[in-house]
Amino acid sequence: MHKAKFNKDVAGYMMLLILAESDGDFDPREGSVIVDFITENFPFRSNLEAAAEEISILPKEDYGKELTRLAEDFYSESTEKERTEFLRFAMKLVRADDRIDAEEDQLITRLYDAWDL
Repeated sequence: MHKAKFNKDVAGYMMLLILAESDGDFDPREGSVIVDFITENFPFRSNLEAAAEEISILPKEDYGKELTRLAEDFYSESTEKERTEFLRFAMKLVRADDRIDAEEDQLITRLYDAWDL
């Protein structure tokens, strides 16, 4: 979907949005994980509306491809420690509603594959 390369923080935010939306039910507990990510990675309250808008208009069937592209953007600017930290956020998010749906599981697997973990 996107042609521009995103910095790792925006790419991470967008991947979390995709994971939160993937099961069709945006749980408030998932929202709190995203807020924690923003708090830790955007100390100057960046404007993330454009990124959120891009995900909101993304067809659900394109989530996997977009997540892979965003994972590549994140990977290109991150250290192994930052990727491990992000994966903790991602896993916390998909577990936030006390269940991991098939869509979430497929996307997490795709993220692990993209980063060759």
